[in-house]
Amino acid sequence: MNNNIYSFPQRAATVSQPSYFKPRAADQDVPVEGGFQALGMSDGKLAVISKLDKRIHMLRPAELTELKMKTLFGVAWCRAHYEEVDEKKGVPVFDQRALATEIVVQCQAAGPYVDALQRKLGIWRMDDGGLVVNGRELWRPDGTVLPHGLHGGRVYPASGDLAFNRDTPEATHAEVQHVLAAFNSPQWCRPLAGEIILGFLGVGIVSAALRRRPHVLMTGPAACGKSTILEYVRWLMGNLVYACTGPQTLASYYQSLGGTSKLVANDEFEADPSRKACKDTFEIARMSYSLQEGDEGIVRGTVTGKARSFSFFSPFIAAGISPGKLEPADLTRWVVLEAKGKPSGVRMTEPEARSLGPKLARLFVNRWSAFQVTEDAVRQCILSSGGDSRMADTVGTLLASYWTFTSATPASAEDAAQLVSMLGVEERIDLHQVSDEIQCLEALLTKVAPFKVLQDGSANNRHLSIAEAIEAVCHDPTGQPDVVARLAQLGLRVTHFRGRWTLYVTNSHSHQELRRLFAGSKWSSGGWALVLRRLPGGTESTQRIGAGSGAVKVTALDVPEHLLPASDSPLAA
Repeated sequence: MNNNIYSFPQRAATVSQPSYFKPRAADQDVPVEGGFQALGMSDGKLAVISKLDKRIHMLRPAELTELKMKTLFGVAWCRAHYEEVDEKKGVPVFDQRALATEIVVQCQAAGPYVDALQRKLGIWRMDDGGLVVNGRELWRPDGTVLPHGLHGGRVYPASGDLAFNRDTPEATHAEVQHVLAAFNSPQWCRPLAGEIILGFLGVGIVSAALRRRPHVLMTGPAACGKSTILEYVRWLMGNLVYACTGPQTLASYYQSLGGTSKLVANDEFEADPSRKACKDTFEIARMSYSLQEGDEGIVRGTVTGKARSFSFFSPFIAAGISPGKLEPADLTRWVVLEAKGKPSGVRMTEPEARSLGPKLARLFVNRWSAFQVTEDAVRQCILSSGGDSRMADTVGTLLASYWTFTSATPASAEDAAQLVSMLGVEERIDLHQVSDEIQCLEALLTKVAPFKVLQDGSANNRHLSIAEAIEAVCHDPTGQPDVVARLAQLGLRVTHFRGRWTLYVTNSHSHQELRRLFAGSKWSSGGWALVLRRLPGGTESTQRIGAGSGAVKVTALDVPEHLLPASDSPLAA
Protein backbone atom coordinates (compact mmCIF):
# COMPACT_ATOMS: atom_id res chain seq x y z
CA MET A 1 0.00 0.00 0.00
CA ASN A 2 1.24 3.45 -0.93
CA ASN A 3 1.73 5.41 2.29
CA ASN A 4 1.54 8.66 0.34
CA ILE A 5 -2.19 8.12 -0.17
CA TYR A 6 -2.78 8.20 3.57
CA SER A 7 -0.27 10.95 4.25
CA PHE A 8 -1.77 13.47 1.71
CA PRO A 9 -4.73 14.53 3.90
CA GLN A 10 -2.27 15.10 6.69
CA ARG A 11 -0.26 17.54 4.51
CA ALA A 12 -3.38 19.28 3.28
CA ALA A 13 -4.56 19.91 6.82
CA THR A 14 -1.34 21.67 7.71
CA VAL A 15 -1.07 23.81 4.57
CA SER A 16 -1.30 27.50 5.47
CA GLN A 17 -3.70 29.95 3.79
CA PRO A 18 -2.60 31.20 0.36
CA SER A 19 -0.06 34.00 0.56
CA TYR A 20 -2.29 36.38 -1.41
CA PHE A 21 -5.14 36.17 1.13
CA LYS A 22 -5.47 38.88 3.75
CA PRO A 23 -8.13 39.24 6.41
CA ARG A 24 -10.66 42.08 6.03
CA ALA A 25 -9.23 45.53 6.56
CA ALA A 26 -12.08 46.21 8.95
CA ASP A 27 -10.79 43.43 11.19
CA GLN A 28 -7.21 44.66 11.21
CA ASP A 29 -7.75 48.41 10.78
CA VAL A 30 -5.15 48.42 8.00
CA PRO A 31 -5.92 50.74 5.04
CA VAL A 32 -5.68 49.05 1.64
CA GLU A 33 -5.27 51.13 -1.53
CA GLY A 34 -8.13 50.82 -3.98
CA GLY A 35 -11.91 50.91 -3.96
CA PHE A 36 -14.43 53.11 -5.74
CA GLN A 37 -16.60 56.18 -5.35
CA ALA A 38 -20.09 56.11 -6.85
CA LEU A 39 -20.93 59.03 -9.14
CA GLY A 40 -24.41 58.10 -10.39
CA MET A 41 -26.16 56.47 -13.31
CA SER A 42 -26.42 57.38 -16.98
CA ASP A 43 -28.40 55.42 -19.60
CA GLY A 44 -28.41 52.31 -17.44
CA LYS A 45 -24.66 52.48 -16.88
CA LEU A 46 -22.97 52.84 -13.51
CA ALA A 47 -20.58 55.78 -13.21
CA VAL A 48 -17.78 55.24 -10.69
CA ILE A 49 -14.35 56.67 -10.11
CA SER A 50 -11.70 54.10 -9.25
CA LYS A 51 -9.57 54.99 -6.25
CA LEU A 52 -6.85 52.86 -7.80
CA ASP A 53 -6.31 54.56 -11.18
CA LYS A 54 -8.26 57.74 -10.22
CA ARG A 55 -10.26 57.62 -13.46
CA ILE A 56 -13.97 57.55 -14.28
CA HIS A 57 -15.47 54.30 -15.56
CA MET A 58 -18.92 53.71 -17.07
CA LEU A 59 -19.94 50.10 -16.35
CA ARG A 60 -22.88 48.01 -17.44
CA PRO A 61 -24.26 45.80 -14.66
CA ALA A 62 -23.25 42.75 -16.71
CA GLU A 63 -19.63 43.94 -16.60
CA LEU A 64 -19.42 43.62 -12.81
CA THR A 65 -17.48 40.39 -12.97
CA GLU A 66 -14.89 39.33 -10.43
CA LEU A 67 -11.96 39.94 -12.76
CA LYS A 68 -13.28 43.32 -13.94
CA MET A 69 -13.87 44.64 -10.42
CA LYS A 70 -10.52 43.40 -9.14
CA THR A 71 -8.82 45.06 -12.12
CA LEU A 72 -10.52 48.41 -11.59
CA PHE A 73 -10.67 48.62 -7.82
CA GLY A 74 -7.57 46.68 -6.82
CA VAL A 75 -7.03 43.01 -6.04
CA ALA A 76 -5.86 43.67 -2.49
CA TRP A 77 -8.83 45.97 -1.73
CA CYS A 78 -11.37 43.49 -3.12
CA ARG A 79 -9.87 40.62 -1.12
CA ALA A 80 -9.59 42.68 2.03
CA HIS A 81 -13.24 43.77 1.89
CA TYR A 82 -15.14 41.10 -0.01
CA GLU A 83 -13.40 37.76 0.69
CA GLU A 84 -14.34 35.38 3.45
CA VAL A 85 -12.86 32.01 4.40
CA ASP A 86 -15.12 29.14 3.48
CA GLU A 87 -15.49 27.25 6.78
CA LYS A 88 -15.94 23.89 5.11
CA LYS A 89 -13.21 24.15 2.49
CA GLY A 90 -10.86 26.41 4.42
CA VAL A 91 -10.17 28.58 1.39
CA PRO A 92 -11.04 32.24 0.71
CA VAL A 93 -14.14 32.94 -1.40
CA PHE A 94 -14.75 36.27 -3.18
CA ASP A 95 -18.27 37.63 -2.69
CA GLN A 96 -18.80 39.04 -6.18
CA ARG A 97 -22.55 39.54 -5.70
CA ALA A 98 -22.06 41.64 -2.56
CA LEU A 99 -19.60 44.05 -4.23
CA ALA A 100 -21.68 44.32 -7.41
CA THR A 101 -24.81 45.01 -5.38
CA GLU A 102 -23.01 47.66 -3.33
CA ILE A 103 -21.89 49.43 -6.53
CA VAL A 104 -25.43 49.43 -7.93
CA VAL A 105 -26.97 50.64 -4.67
CA GLN A 106 -24.51 53.50 -4.25
CA CYS A 107 -24.80 54.63 -7.90
CA GLN A 108 -28.59 54.62 -7.66
CA ALA A 109 -28.41 56.66 -4.48
CA ALA A 110 -26.06 59.18 -6.16
CA GLY A 111 -28.69 59.93 -8.82
CA PRO A 112 -28.21 60.89 -12.49
CA TYR A 113 -24.68 61.41 -13.73
CA VAL A 114 -23.73 63.80 -16.57
CA ASP A 115 -20.39 64.23 -18.30
CA ALA A 116 -20.45 67.97 -17.58
CA LEU A 117 -19.58 67.16 -13.96
CA GLN A 118 -16.06 66.23 -15.04
CA ARG A 119 -13.20 68.64 -14.66
CA LYS A 120 -10.32 67.22 -16.62
CA LEU A 121 -6.82 68.53 -17.27
CA GLY A 122 -6.62 72.20 -16.37
CA ILE A 123 -7.09 74.87 -13.73
CA TRP A 124 -10.56 75.29 -12.23
CA ARG A 125 -12.38 77.56 -9.83
CA MET A 126 -13.79 76.05 -6.65
CA ASP A 127 -16.77 77.15 -4.57
CA ASP A 128 -14.59 79.22 -2.25
CA GLY A 129 -13.39 81.33 -5.20
CA GLY A 130 -9.89 79.84 -5.15
CA LEU A 131 -8.26 77.67 -7.79
CA VAL A 132 -7.55 73.97 -7.98
CA VAL A 133 -5.08 72.46 -10.45
CA ASN A 134 -5.88 69.06 -11.94
CA GLY A 135 -3.12 67.08 -13.59
CA ARG A 136 -1.26 64.05 -12.34
CA GLU A 137 -2.07 65.45 -8.89
CA LEU A 138 -4.98 67.53 -7.66
CA TRP A 139 -3.66 70.50 -5.69
CA ARG A 140 -4.37 74.04 -4.52
CA PRO A 141 -2.00 76.97 -5.14
CA ASP A 142 -0.90 76.86 -1.49
CA GLY A 143 0.50 73.35 -2.12
CA THR A 144 -2.36 71.40 -0.49
CA VAL A 145 -2.88 68.05 -2.25
CA LEU A 146 -6.45 66.74 -2.61
CA PRO A 147 -7.51 63.21 -3.53
CA HIS A 148 -8.91 62.78 -7.03
CA GLY A 149 -12.67 62.32 -6.90
CA LEU A 150 -15.71 64.36 -5.92
CA HIS A 151 -15.20 67.89 -4.58
CA GLY A 152 -17.99 70.45 -4.41
CA GLY A 153 -20.23 68.42 -6.71
CA ARG A 154 -17.55 68.17 -9.41
CA VAL A 155 -15.49 65.15 -10.40
CA TYR A 156 -11.73 65.52 -10.77
CA PRO A 157 -10.29 62.40 -12.45
CA ALA A 158 -6.55 61.94 -12.80
CA SER A 159 -5.43 63.73 -15.95
CA GLY A 160 -2.31 64.21 -18.00
CA ASP A 161 0.76 66.31 -17.42
CA LEU A 162 0.28 70.08 -17.15
CA ALA A 163 4.05 70.65 -17.43
CA PHE A 164 4.01 72.43 -14.05
CA ASN A 165 3.17 71.27 -10.56
CA ARG A 166 3.11 72.51 -6.99
CA ASP A 167 6.93 72.31 -6.81
CA THR A 168 7.50 74.42 -9.94
CA PRO A 169 9.19 77.75 -9.09
CA GLU A 170 7.58 81.04 -10.07
CA ALA A 171 8.91 83.01 -13.02
CA THR A 172 11.11 85.89 -11.96
CA HIS A 173 10.42 89.50 -12.96
CA ALA A 174 13.34 89.34 -15.41
CA GLU A 175 11.90 86.21 -17.06
CA VAL A 176 8.48 87.86 -17.41
CA GLN A 177 10.09 90.90 -19.03
CA HIS A 178 12.02 88.65 -21.41
CA VAL A 179 8.78 87.02 -22.61
CA LEU A 180 7.14 90.43 -22.94
CA ALA A 181 10.03 91.71 -25.04
CA ALA A 182 9.66 88.71 -27.37
CA PHE A 183 5.95 89.45 -27.76
CA ASN A 184 6.84 93.05 -28.64
CA SER A 185 9.30 92.05 -31.36
CA PRO A 186 6.83 92.68 -34.25
CA GLN A 187 6.22 96.30 -35.25
CA TRP A 188 2.74 96.61 -33.78
CA CYS A 189 0.55 99.45 -34.99
CA ARG A 190 -1.17 99.93 -31.61
CA PRO A 191 0.28 100.48 -28.14
CA LEU A 192 0.40 97.65 -25.57
CA ALA A 193 0.07 94.92 -28.22
CA GLY A 194 2.77 92.77 -26.61
CA GLU A 195 1.21 93.40 -23.20
CA ILE A 196 -2.17 92.25 -24.56
CA ILE A 197 -0.60 88.98 -25.78
CA LEU A 198 1.12 88.43 -22.44
CA GLY A 199 -2.25 89.04 -20.80
CA PHE A 200 -3.75 86.47 -23.14
CA LEU A 201 -1.34 83.88 -21.73
CA GLY A 202 -2.84 84.44 -18.29
CA VAL A 203 -6.35 84.12 -19.73
CA GLY A 204 -5.31 80.82 -21.34
CA ILE A 205 -3.83 79.49 -18.10
CA VAL A 206 -6.99 80.02 -16.01
CA SER A 207 -9.57 80.12 -18.80
CA ALA A 208 -12.10 77.78 -17.15
CA ALA A 209 -12.07 79.87 -13.96
CA LEU A 210 -12.85 83.15 -15.75
CA ARG A 211 -16.21 84.83 -16.24
CA ARG A 212 -15.17 86.09 -19.70
CA ARG A 213 -12.53 84.74 -22.11
CA PRO A 214 -11.47 87.36 -24.66
CA HIS A 215 -9.84 86.42 -27.96
CA VAL A 216 -6.94 87.93 -29.92
CA LEU A 217 -6.63 88.22 -33.71
CA MET A 218 -3.23 89.19 -35.14
CA THR A 219 -3.04 90.49 -38.69
CA GLY A 220 -0.48 92.04 -41.00
CA PRO A 221 1.57 91.29 -44.13
CA ALA A 222 3.57 88.14 -44.65
CA ALA A 223 6.73 87.77 -42.53
CA CYS A 224 5.72 90.47 -40.03
CA GLY A 225 6.06 88.06 -37.08
CA LYS A 226 2.49 86.81 -36.53
CA SER A 227 3.28 83.11 -36.85
CA THR A 228 6.37 83.52 -34.67
CA ILE A 229 4.24 84.94 -31.85
CA LEU A 230 1.81 82.02 -32.22
CA GLU A 231 4.74 79.65 -32.03
CA TYR A 232 5.88 81.26 -28.79
CA VAL A 233 2.37 80.85 -27.36
CA ARG A 234 2.35 77.16 -28.30
CA TRP A 235 5.72 76.51 -26.68
CA LEU A 236 4.90 78.47 -23.53
CA MET A 237 1.49 76.85 -22.98
CA GLY A 238 2.53 73.26 -23.62
CA ASN A 239 -0.32 70.84 -22.96
CA LEU A 240 -2.78 73.68 -22.34
CA VAL A 241 -2.92 74.64 -26.02
CA TYR A 242 -4.72 73.20 -29.05
CA ALA A 243 -2.64 74.21 -32.06
CA CYS A 244 -4.19 74.15 -35.53
CA THR A 245 -3.86 75.76 -38.96
CA GLY A 246 -6.79 77.29 -40.82
CA PRO A 247 -10.44 77.37 -39.70
CA GLN A 248 -11.51 74.07 -38.15
CA THR A 249 -14.81 72.18 -38.31
CA LEU A 250 -17.24 71.87 -35.42
CA ALA A 251 -16.44 68.15 -35.20
CA SER A 252 -12.74 68.83 -34.70
CA TYR A 253 -13.52 71.29 -31.91
CA TYR A 254 -15.92 68.82 -30.27
CA GLN A 255 -13.31 66.09 -30.21
CA SER A 256 -10.34 68.22 -29.19
CA LEU A 257 -11.74 70.88 -26.86
CA GLY A 258 -15.02 69.72 -25.34
CA GLY A 259 -14.84 69.83 -21.55
CA THR A 260 -11.19 70.98 -21.48
CA SER A 261 -9.65 74.34 -20.61
CA LYS A 262 -7.19 74.48 -23.49
CA LEU A 263 -6.66 77.67 -25.46
CA VAL A 264 -6.72 77.58 -29.27
CA ALA A 265 -3.74 78.86 -31.31
CA ASN A 266 -4.90 79.07 -34.94
CA ASP A 267 -2.46 80.06 -37.67
CA GLU A 268 -3.36 80.97 -41.28
CA PHE A 269 -6.80 82.04 -40.13
CA GLU A 270 -8.25 84.13 -42.95
CA ALA A 271 -11.54 85.35 -41.52
CA ASP A 272 -14.22 84.85 -44.18
CA PRO A 273 -17.72 84.77 -42.65
CA SER A 274 -19.09 83.20 -45.84
CA ARG A 275 -17.08 80.00 -45.27
CA LYS A 276 -18.63 77.40 -43.02
CA ALA A 277 -15.37 76.51 -41.31
CA CYS A 278 -14.87 80.16 -40.44
CA LYS A 279 -18.44 80.45 -39.13
CA ASP A 280 -17.85 77.34 -37.00
CA THR A 281 -14.73 78.91 -35.50
CA PHE A 282 -16.58 82.11 -34.63
CA GLU A 283 -19.47 80.10 -33.19
CA ILE A 284 -17.18 78.20 -30.81
CA ALA A 285 -15.32 81.41 -29.95
CA ARG A 286 -18.57 83.22 -29.10
CA MET A 287 -19.65 80.40 -26.84
CA SER A 288 -16.25 80.10 -25.19
CA TYR A 289 -16.24 83.82 -24.44
CA SER A 290 -18.99 83.67 -21.83
CA LEU A 291 -19.95 80.03 -21.21
CA GLN A 292 -20.21 79.15 -17.53
CA GLU A 293 -20.22 75.74 -15.93
CA GLY A 294 -23.74 74.41 -15.74
CA ASP A 295 -24.66 75.86 -19.15
CA GLU A 296 -25.60 73.27 -21.75
CA GLY A 297 -23.38 74.74 -24.45
CA ILE A 298 -23.96 73.27 -27.92
CA VAL A 299 -26.44 70.40 -27.86
CA ARG A 300 -26.31 67.82 -30.64
CA GLY A 301 -28.25 64.64 -31.25
CA THR A 302 -26.53 61.26 -31.44
CA VAL A 303 -27.25 58.05 -33.33
CA THR A 304 -28.71 56.60 -30.15
CA GLY A 305 -31.36 59.32 -30.07
CA LYS A 306 -29.94 60.98 -26.95
CA ALA A 307 -28.89 64.62 -26.97
CA ARG A 308 -25.31 65.37 -26.04
CA SER A 309 -23.99 68.77 -24.94
CA PHE A 310 -20.54 70.20 -25.63
CA SER A 311 -19.06 72.89 -23.40
CA PHE A 312 -16.12 75.08 -24.39
CA PHE A 313 -13.94 77.32 -22.21
CA SER A 314 -11.24 78.06 -24.81
CA PRO A 315 -9.86 81.52 -25.55
CA PHE A 316 -8.67 81.87 -29.17
CA ILE A 317 -5.53 83.52 -30.52
CA ALA A 318 -5.38 83.53 -34.32
CA ALA A 319 -3.18 85.00 -37.03
CA GLY A 320 -3.96 85.80 -40.65
CA ILE A 321 -3.04 88.19 -43.44
CA SER A 322 -6.67 89.08 -44.25
CA PRO A 323 -8.75 89.33 -41.08
CA GLY A 324 -11.94 90.03 -43.01
CA LYS A 325 -14.87 92.02 -41.69
CA LEU A 326 -15.90 90.81 -38.27
CA GLU A 327 -19.54 90.87 -37.22
CA PRO A 328 -20.29 93.25 -34.33
CA ALA A 329 -20.86 90.30 -32.01
CA ASP A 330 -17.36 89.04 -32.84
CA LEU A 331 -15.64 92.43 -32.97
CA THR A 332 -16.48 93.06 -29.31
CA ARG A 333 -15.13 89.66 -28.26
CA TRP A 334 -11.83 89.87 -30.16
CA VAL A 335 -8.95 92.31 -29.81
CA VAL A 336 -7.42 92.91 -33.25
CA LEU A 337 -3.66 93.59 -33.31
CA GLU A 338 -2.04 94.75 -36.55
CA ALA A 339 1.69 94.51 -37.35
CA LYS A 340 3.76 95.92 -40.19
CA GLY A 341 7.30 95.59 -41.49
CA LYS A 342 9.80 93.04 -40.27
CA PRO A 343 10.10 91.91 -36.64
CA SER A 344 13.16 92.88 -34.65
CA GLY A 345 14.42 92.57 -31.10
CA VAL A 346 14.24 89.70 -28.61
CA ARG A 347 13.58 86.17 -29.81
CA MET A 348 12.96 82.97 -27.85
CA THR A 349 14.11 79.47 -28.63
CA GLU A 350 11.81 76.50 -28.13
CA PRO A 351 13.73 75.02 -25.16
CA GLU A 352 13.80 78.44 -23.52
CA ALA A 353 10.06 79.00 -24.00
CA ARG A 354 9.14 75.51 -22.80
CA SER A 355 11.15 76.03 -19.62
CA LEU A 356 9.59 79.45 -18.98
CA GLY A 357 5.98 78.41 -19.63
CA PRO A 358 5.54 76.29 -16.46
CA LYS A 359 7.07 79.06 -14.34
CA LEU A 360 4.69 81.64 -15.80
CA ALA A 361 1.73 79.37 -15.09
CA ARG A 362 2.84 78.83 -11.49
CA LEU A 363 3.27 82.58 -11.05
CA PHE A 364 -0.20 83.41 -12.34
CA VAL A 365 -1.90 80.72 -10.27
CA ASN A 366 -0.21 82.07 -7.14
CA ARG A 367 -1.43 85.59 -7.94
CA TRP A 368 -5.05 84.67 -8.66
CA SER A 369 -6.44 86.82 -5.87
CA ALA A 370 -4.40 89.81 -7.09
CA PHE A 371 -5.79 89.29 -10.60
CA GLN A 372 -9.38 89.39 -9.34
CA VAL A 373 -8.87 92.72 -7.59
CA THR A 374 -7.03 94.18 -10.59
CA GLU A 375 -9.73 93.03 -12.99
CA ASP A 376 -12.40 94.92 -11.01
CA ALA A 377 -10.26 98.08 -10.95
CA VAL A 378 -9.55 98.03 -14.70
CA ARG A 379 -13.17 97.27 -15.58
CA GLN A 380 -14.41 100.21 -13.54
CA CYS A 381 -11.85 102.50 -15.16
CA ILE A 382 -12.93 101.50 -18.68
CA LEU A 383 -16.60 101.99 -17.81
CA SER A 384 -15.93 105.43 -16.32
CA SER A 385 -14.00 106.35 -19.49
CA GLY A 386 -17.07 105.76 -21.64
CA GLY A 387 -16.55 102.12 -22.60
CA ASP A 388 -19.39 99.62 -22.36
CA SER A 389 -19.48 96.45 -20.24
CA ARG A 390 -18.47 94.21 -23.18
CA MET A 391 -15.35 96.29 -23.79
CA ALA A 392 -14.57 96.18 -20.07
CA ASP A 393 -14.91 92.39 -20.16
CA THR A 394 -12.73 91.97 -23.25
CA VAL A 395 -9.96 94.54 -22.95
CA GLY A 396 -10.17 94.82 -19.16
CA THR A 397 -9.57 91.12 -18.60
CA LEU A 398 -6.47 91.14 -20.82
CA LEU A 399 -5.00 94.24 -19.19
CA ALA A 400 -5.63 92.85 -15.70
CA SER A 401 -3.95 89.60 -16.69
CA TYR A 402 -0.90 91.47 -17.98
CA TRP A 403 -0.65 93.45 -14.74
CA THR A 404 -0.81 90.22 -12.70
CA PHE A 405 2.29 88.89 -14.45
CA THR A 406 4.25 92.05 -13.73
CA SER A 407 3.15 92.87 -10.18
CA ALA A 408 2.35 90.83 -7.08
CA THR A 409 0.32 93.80 -5.79
CA PRO A 410 -3.17 94.39 -7.21
CA ALA A 411 -3.55 97.47 -9.40
CA SER A 412 -4.91 100.55 -7.67
CA ALA A 413 -7.38 102.93 -9.31
CA GLU A 414 -4.45 105.12 -10.38
CA ASP A 415 -2.61 102.12 -11.87
CA ALA A 416 -5.72 101.07 -13.77
CA ALA A 417 -6.20 104.60 -15.13
CA GLN A 418 -2.63 104.66 -16.40
CA LEU A 419 -3.06 101.30 -18.15
CA VAL A 420 -6.29 102.39 -19.81
CA SER A 421 -4.78 105.71 -20.96
CA MET A 422 -1.73 103.92 -22.42
CA LEU A 423 -4.06 101.62 -24.35
CA GLY A 424 -5.76 104.52 -26.14
CA VAL A 425 -9.18 103.57 -24.88
CA GLU A 426 -11.07 106.29 -26.79
CA GLU A 427 -10.12 104.79 -30.15
CA ARG A 428 -11.07 101.32 -29.01
CA ILE A 429 -14.41 102.61 -27.73
CA ASP A 430 -15.20 103.74 -31.29
CA LEU A 431 -14.39 100.24 -32.56
CA HIS A 432 -16.64 98.60 -30.00
CA GLN A 433 -19.57 100.85 -30.85
CA VAL A 434 -20.20 98.98 -34.10
CA SER A 435 -23.37 97.00 -33.51
CA ASP A 436 -25.92 94.85 -35.31
CA GLU A 437 -28.40 97.72 -35.46
CA ILE A 438 -25.83 100.02 -37.10
CA GLN A 439 -24.92 97.31 -39.61
CA CYS A 440 -28.60 96.70 -40.32
CA LEU A 441 -29.21 100.39 -40.99
CA GLU A 442 -26.09 100.56 -43.19
CA ALA A 443 -27.28 97.53 -45.17
CA LEU A 444 -30.54 99.38 -45.83
CA LEU A 445 -29.17 102.87 -46.53
CA THR A 446 -26.39 101.76 -48.90
CA LYS A 447 -28.69 99.72 -51.18
CA VAL A 448 -29.13 101.30 -54.63
CA ALA A 449 -32.46 101.43 -56.46
CA PRO A 450 -33.88 103.31 -59.52
CA PHE A 451 -35.74 106.56 -58.78
CA LYS A 452 -37.35 109.40 -60.75
CA VAL A 453 -35.84 112.62 -59.52
CA LEU A 454 -37.18 116.09 -60.35
CA GLN A 455 -34.33 118.29 -61.47
CA ASP A 456 -34.65 121.63 -63.30
CA GLY A 457 -38.37 121.02 -63.82
CA SER A 458 -37.95 117.60 -65.48
CA ALA A 459 -38.04 114.04 -64.14
CA ASN A 460 -34.82 112.10 -64.66
CA ASN A 461 -34.24 108.40 -64.04
CA ARG A 462 -31.34 107.95 -61.63
CA HIS A 463 -29.94 105.22 -59.45
CA LEU A 464 -29.79 106.44 -55.86
CA SER A 465 -28.87 104.79 -52.63
CA ILE A 466 -31.67 104.72 -50.09
CA ALA A 467 -29.69 107.24 -48.07
CA GLU A 468 -29.56 109.63 -51.04
CA ALA A 469 -33.29 109.23 -51.61
CA ILE A 470 -34.03 109.99 -47.94
CA GLU A 471 -31.71 113.00 -48.09
CA ALA A 472 -33.52 114.30 -51.19
CA VAL A 473 -36.89 114.11 -49.43
CA CYS A 474 -35.53 115.79 -46.28
CA HIS A 475 -34.14 118.70 -48.33
CA ASP A 476 -37.24 119.08 -50.53
CA PRO A 477 -40.19 117.15 -49.03
CA THR A 478 -42.84 118.55 -51.40
CA GLY A 479 -40.72 118.70 -54.54
CA GLN A 480 -39.92 115.03 -54.93
CA PRO A 481 -43.28 113.22 -55.14
CA ASP A 482 -41.88 110.44 -57.33
CA VAL A 483 -39.12 109.72 -54.81
CA VAL A 484 -41.68 109.63 -51.99
CA ALA A 485 -43.90 107.26 -54.00
CA ARG A 486 -40.94 105.01 -54.86
CA LEU A 487 -39.86 104.84 -51.21
CA ALA A 488 -43.41 103.80 -50.32
CA GLN A 489 -43.16 100.94 -52.86
CA LEU A 490 -39.97 99.88 -51.09
CA GLY A 491 -41.78 99.86 -47.71
CA LEU A 492 -40.26 103.14 -46.46
CA ARG A 493 -41.55 106.59 -45.57
CA VAL A 494 -39.84 109.77 -44.41
CA THR A 495 -41.83 112.22 -42.30
CA HIS A 496 -41.30 115.36 -40.25
CA PHE A 497 -43.40 115.59 -37.10
CA ARG A 498 -43.02 117.79 -34.04
CA GLY A 499 -39.62 119.02 -35.13
CA ARG A 500 -38.12 115.59 -35.76
CA TRP A 501 -37.38 113.69 -38.96
CA THR A 502 -38.48 110.05 -38.74
CA LEU A 503 -38.01 107.08 -41.02
CA TYR A 504 -40.74 104.43 -41.10
CA VAL A 505 -39.69 100.90 -42.12
CA THR A 506 -42.37 98.27 -42.73
CA ASN A 507 -42.08 95.41 -40.26
CA SER A 508 -43.45 92.55 -42.36
CA HIS A 509 -40.72 90.06 -43.27
CA SER A 510 -42.80 89.06 -46.33
CA HIS A 511 -42.45 92.52 -47.93
CA GLN A 512 -40.65 91.52 -51.14
CA GLU A 513 -39.14 94.92 -51.92
CA LEU A 514 -37.61 95.21 -48.44
CA ARG A 515 -36.28 91.67 -48.69
CA ARG A 516 -34.50 92.71 -51.90
CA LEU A 517 -33.01 95.73 -50.14
CA PHE A 518 -31.64 93.51 -47.38
CA ALA A 519 -30.46 90.78 -49.80
CA GLY A 520 -26.94 89.61 -49.01
CA SER A 521 -27.17 90.65 -45.35
CA LYS A 522 -28.14 88.77 -42.21
CA TRP A 523 -31.63 90.26 -42.50
CA SER A 524 -32.44 89.00 -46.00
CA SER A 525 -35.24 86.81 -44.63
CA GLY A 526 -36.55 89.26 -42.02
CA GLY A 527 -35.79 90.37 -38.48
CA TRP A 528 -34.82 93.94 -39.41
CA ALA A 529 -37.69 95.47 -37.42
CA LEU A 530 -36.51 94.20 -34.05
CA VAL A 531 -32.89 95.22 -34.72
CA LEU A 532 -33.66 98.70 -36.09
CA ARG A 533 -35.82 99.38 -33.05
CA ARG A 534 -32.63 99.55 -30.96
CA LEU A 535 -31.50 102.72 -32.76
CA PRO A 536 -32.18 106.24 -31.44
CA GLY A 537 -35.91 107.01 -31.63
CA GLY A 538 -36.65 103.38 -32.37
CA THR A 539 -40.21 102.29 -31.59
CA GLU A 540 -43.03 100.26 -33.08
CA SER A 541 -46.00 102.07 -34.56
CA THR A 542 -48.95 101.68 -36.94
CA GLN A 543 -48.76 104.01 -39.95
CA ARG A 544 -49.71 104.41 -43.60
CA ILE A 545 -46.63 104.07 -45.77
CA GLY A 546 -48.05 105.44 -49.01
CA ALA A 547 -51.03 107.42 -50.27
CA GLY A 548 -54.09 105.22 -50.43
CA SER A 549 -52.42 102.33 -48.62
CA GLY A 550 -53.74 100.80 -45.45
CA ALA A 551 -52.16 101.13 -42.03
CA VAL A 552 -49.40 98.61 -41.30
CA LYS A 553 -46.99 97.87 -38.46
CA VAL A 554 -43.78 99.83 -38.89
CA THR A 555 -40.56 100.54 -37.01
CA ALA A 556 -39.99 104.27 -36.53
CA LEU A 557 -36.45 105.59 -36.04
CA ASP A 558 -34.65 108.92 -36.25
CA VAL A 559 -33.24 109.81 -39.64
CA PRO A 560 -29.41 109.91 -39.32
CA GLU A 561 -28.19 113.47 -38.77
CA HIS A 562 -25.84 113.53 -41.76
CA LEU A 563 -28.87 113.17 -44.08
CA LEU A 564 -30.71 116.19 -42.65
CA PRO A 565 -30.56 119.77 -43.99
CA ALA A 566 -28.44 122.19 -42.01
CA SER A 567 -31.46 124.21 -40.87
CA ASP A 568 -35.05 123.67 -41.82
CA SER A 569 -38.69 124.07 -40.98
CA PRO A 570 -40.17 122.03 -43.80
CA LEU A 571 -43.64 120.70 -44.33
CA ALA A 572 -44.21 117.05 -43.46
CA ALA A 573 -43.44 114.68 -46.24
